[in-house]
Amino acid sequence: MATMTAPAPERSEPARPAGPGPSALPARAGLVLSTAAGGVVVSASYASTGTLLAVLAACSVVSVAVALLLRSRYDALRAVLTGVPLPLVCVVAASAWVPGQGDGVLLGAGEALLHSGARILTSTAPTPLTVDTLALPLLATWLTGTATALAWRAERRALALLPGLVLLVGAVVLNGPVAPPGFTAIGLLGVAAVLVMSGRAATGAPSTTGSPSLGIQVDHRPSGPSPVRDAVVTGLICVITATLAVLGGPALLAGWTTEPGDPRAVLTPPMDPQQALNPLSHLPAWAAEPEEHLLTVESDRPLELRWVALADFTGTTWLPESGYRNADQVLPAPVPPPPGADGDVTARISVSEDLPGSWAPVVGAPRRVGLDSLGYDALTGTVVTRDGAVAGRDYEVVGTVADWSGVDLSRSAPPVGDVYELYRELPPGAPPILDEVVAAIAAEGDYHHRARAIADYLRDSHTFDPETPGGHGYAQVDALLAAPGGQGGSGTSEQFASAFALLARAAGLPSRVAVGFAPGTERGEGEYEVRTGDAHAWGEVYFDGVGWVPYHVTPGGQDDGGADDSPENEDAPEEPEAGDLDATSEPEDEGRPSDDREGTGAGLWAAAAAGGLLAVILLVPAARLARRARRLGAGTPAERVLGAWRELRDALRMGAADVNAGATVTETVAVARALVPAAAPESLDRVARAVNSTGFGGGIDVDAPAADAVARAVRDHQRAVRRARPRFRRLTWWFDPRPLFWRNGPVRQPRGRR
Repeated sequence: MATMTAPAPERSEPARPAGPGPSALPARAGLVLSTAAGGVVVSASYASTGTLLAVLAACSVVSVAVALLLRSRYDALRAVLTGVPLPLVCVVAASAWVPGQGDGVLLGAGEALLHSGARILTSTAPTPLTVDTLALPLLATWLTGTATALAWRAERRALALLPGLVLLVGAVVLNGPVAPPGFTAIGLLGVAAVLVMSGRAATGAPSTTGSPSLGIQVDHRPSGPSPVRDAVVTGLICVITATLAVLGGPALLAGWTTEPGDPRAVLTPPMDPQQALNPLSHLPAWAAEPEEHLLTVESDRPLELRWVALADFTGTTWLPESGYRNADQVLPAPVPPPPGADGDVTARISVSEDLPGSWAPVVGAPRRVGLDSLGYDALTGTVVTRDGAVAGRDYEVVGTVADWSGVDLSRSAPPVGDVYELYRELPPGAPPILDEVVAAIAAEGDYHHRARAIADYLRDSHTFDPETPGGHGYAQVDALLAAPGGQGGSGTSEQFASAFALLARAAGLPSRVAVGFAPGTERGEGEYEVRTGDAHAWGEVYFDGVGWVPYHVTPGGQDDGGADDSPENEDAPEEPEAGDLDATSEPEDEGRPSDDREGTGAGLWAAAAAGGLLAVILLVPAARLARRARRLGAGTPAERVLGAWRELRDALRMGAADVNAGATVTETVAVARALVPAAAPESLDRVARAVNSTGFGGGIDVDAPAADAVARAVRDHQRAVRRARPRFRRLTWWFDPRPLFWRNGPVRQPRGRR
């Protein structure tokens, strides 16, 4: 304690800010980390994760540095406008580095700037890295870094964290379910908050202001802890924050089973006109000439290839159900995973010049396709090339192949949800024979029984004829089918696959048509030739928890055009035998729904506990901020001045100043000046005059503008007191509950007006 005895105030000119010193470096690092947190999240959904993360991290550093530099020379608006050309130049450079769908560098950059968001939402995750998908996160990161730096430069530290938080939330929403949770990014943002909020503003030399009164007791504390202790405390808080986010977050939400929504589902990519053609139309000609070469496949075993899946039936033809999303060579894992799959299978495919279209033959559920400029439909597993036909190309494909030998589909349930209604739709004009056949053979029984009965009906009552004219609409199916018990017509796999899918839909089963190739003829060790006669179509039915199950329904069991020298397709998916279709045993996973409910309940309890803890933690700062807003902004101008006086006295007590309960206004203001010597003296003088006028003059000359000025002065001084405190005190300033219990009581007339 020291006694200050100054006969009169001696004021010197306020010192100019000395500029950011070493103490500002941690805060600036926090600004960069806050900006980069969103990039950590969004890069996880891209195929080139490391490359995008490096680009966005560099953008975070440069945007913050440029914004701080420009703000030191210009006002905020000019700083923003002056810095904007730099990210635009980066987009142009990216157009040359990773071209998108636009033609040329400049046009490609313009296309990316206009349509980057749509291109991301119409891409398959992991998102391919092109200028079309890079422009949006690059510009968003730049603007975030600029806004963060400007807010910090304006000494709005809490506001400086808001742009990074908004970017992080936006990245999480954009990723949806295709990327892992962003706990690492949350920890990064938490560390950034610690660094930004604990940074000490650099000031010039303190001014020499004296107290105008005698006998004031001021507790002169040291200017702060040593730099080493400061750094240790901050580092410890950063480690605790990061650990709680990265390790505590997953543990706390371990029972949470809710899946985030997928924003990609709200935007359907446009259909490429050449992909709207129907590949089924090629099967009749190929069946008539089965010996033409189409593909060469190199693999360690014979493999059936998928070509196209078709789900949209118009009444006359089958079409792909949607457009194809941009994709990288690495494709997302299928959901649900193919049953019985034992690792991935690799094959090398050489396509002849006679294979039409841009559809790329793949193995099972494709995981990697060695072609550039791909399009992919995750619902059907169809892969297309966007830069021309697939004919003449040589590529490697990796896929996951299902093994149906151990799957008991009689225990599977139909899928539930509106998304499957598309696969049950039949357009107007359906022939009556569909309902007649379904009523006779597939009106009763479990889910698999109905699908199996339809497949058996087609195989047993019809014949294969490679000379059948093409066509697979209502008219051709009506001519093909016969009432159960009679002999139906003949056709190729084109008609039989279509007939199966239409009958399945009439029976309420979600179904579609798929086109592909049998393994072909082995020409040498590990090399197979696929000919036109190996092309065939089959039907597929969706089973809950299993996925799309293939049904090869062409009579004779093979779609080889009658060629006797074609080998049996040992690796083609086979349906489970229907020997125990009448089994009444309960599914083995009967108790799973209750387990899911228990897991969901545990997750809800964990979320509720986390929410309650967070609410308790935030209750104190919320209450204090609400009380300050009420004191400074509610009531008459005189009431607001007295409320500001209470806030000032609370700030002095939190700043470790010893203010006597009976101290005069002048004495209290002197304590405030001595506690923060660099504070502007005229603002505190304004507070003193307003308080004295309110207490002794009835507040006659205190109007609304004067009350606003007092409120601003008190806020500024409160901020200055907080910045002058040790780092830990600054971090916990608003979380300190003591001011809520301090009994200031109503402000009495101040003693003395000196």
